Amino acid sequence: MLFSWELITASPLETVIFLVCVFLAGIIRGAIGFAFSALVIATTSLFVSPALVVPLLILLEIAASSHMLFGVWKDTLWNTTIYMSLGALIATPLGVYILSIAPEDILRLIIANIIFVMTMLFLRGFVYRGKLTNPLLVMVGCLSGVLNGMAGVGGLFVAVFLASLSLPIRSVRATLVVFFLAAEIIFLVSASAADIYNARIFNTFLVACIPMILGIILGTKLFHYLDEKKLRRLVLFMLIGLSILGLGRAIYGFIMP
Repeated sequence: MLFSWELITASPLETVIFLVCVFLAGIIRGAIGFAFSALVIATTSLFVSPALVVPLLILLEIAASSHMLFGVWKDTLWNTTIYMSLGALIATPLGVYILSIAPEDILRLIIANIIFVMTMLFLRGFVYRGKLTNPLLVMVGCLSGVLNGMAGVGGLFVAVFLASLSLPIRSVRATLVVFFLAAEIIFLVSASAADIYNARIFNTFLVACIPMILGIILGTKLFHYLDEKKLRRLVLFMLIGLSILGLGRAIYGFIMP
């Protein structure tokens, strides 16, 4: 039944930890415009199967992006968003297929490595010096679609790419919000066709929406008072630590199945 009490977490304690993680990630999402999915998947996949967390995150991202959409509309880079969304439309089904067949600890290993590599690129100040063309934007969208479909972290890759273009922070933040919404809707359609969603995921989504929205509202207000660069750097170091924990969790799963 859709409205049974069963969630994707296995105990009340896990549920509380899960919701706290969602709330804190919501604050970060509201403040800097990205890293919500990366933070939630990096923390909660330590004790919940990624095959359940990833489709849940997509629903939460849709709710988050819808909530933030009207406030970022005028700052969005529409050409960039449209062509990246086209790439995501092409490649997301492949990522969803990988999510549906890959073993749990393989997914954890993939997620940990993706987060670690993307975060290191961010910290090292990766700068794209080539020409920004529409075919390139489609390719970026394709890679993001695969990563999003199988691990829910395609947005982190796009954030790294947009940050490398030395664009205004408000434009990057706005473009990420709109692209996330488009990418998550594409995932939702693909995953529904693959029969990935179940009652436990929908129930957890309903419960997790409240702390996520509260976190985003708080983070949006803090955006005007916090040092965005310092906060971003702190988040990136957190993601590195979490990705190492995730790698250890995956290895433990292989050794002690």
